[in-house]
Amino acid sequence: MARIRSIKPEFWSSEQVMECSPIARLLFIGLWNFCDDGGNHVASAKTVKAEIFPGDDISSTDVQGMLDELSSNSLIAFYTNGDKQYLHVTGWKKHQKIDRPTFKHPAFSNDDRRGLDESSPPGVEGSGEEGKGKGEKPPHTPPAAAGGANGGKSGQGKTGRPKREKVTFNAFIETCRAAGERPIRTDDPIFDFAEDAGIPREFVALAWREFAIKHRDSGKLQKDWRAHFRDAVRRNWFKLWWCPNGGGCDLTTAGVQVKRERDAERERERQDQLAQQEQAA
Repeated sequence: MARIRSIKPEFWSSEQVMECSPIARLLFIGLWNFCDDGGNHVASAKTVKAEIFPGDDISSTDVQGMLDELSSNSLIAFYTNGDKQYLHVTGWKKHQKIDRPTFKHPAFSNDDRRGLDESSPPGVEGSGEEGKGKGEKPPHTPPAAAGGANGGKSGQGKTGRPKREKVTFNAFIETCRAAGERPIRTDDPIFDFAEDAGIPREFVALAWREFAIKHRDSGKLQKDWRAHFRDAVRRNWFKLWWCPNGGGCDLTTAGVQVKRERDAERERERQDQLAQQEQAA
């Protein structure tokens, strides 16, 4: 059930808000009406579209892009409880004062942020439980460089969270390794997008390979590399696949070549391992 929420005047001049597109700002405000009293909502682009843009020519894919935009600017955070994904409005307690709160969704949690590795992503290929986004999920704190929060003096926002800084891809990867997590979690929204679009997970893995190669030595800075990768998949930056009108999704010539290169790399790695085992024996 929708709720009445308040908007403070400083909302419009917030740096985080100003970095978002006007339509993403509108969606952000709309989320407040449909979040529970803890600032939480199911992370379903289809549901959000139906609630906030019921009569507009805006697709659920467009809405997912806006949600990623809000996430990249630390205005919302995605989290998982059980097998379901939710989103949390990060500044909720600061801006919404509720006398008798009621809660519909699980409380915001930072648990389990695993997914695509830097090179050969578990959770995308293979048939194990991890490839399905399930299995045991040990809790841990997400990396500061990949997380996000409001800015402020001395790197701290008014809520006490560290300010999100732009970092290189390599710095992002190292921070993830230090935190014991994968750069792209198995519960990342990009997998829901891929499933809805009919894009096989193996194709997402190929996109991650090209994404990592492109950015390892680029020196480019991003606040949220995860959101940047989602955009790469949604827009098919590397032209690795195409979707015929009759349905399905196939690799392009470029995609086939990338797959051959990856398979050749794996075969070389396998041969090297066999040679090392023979030497050890």
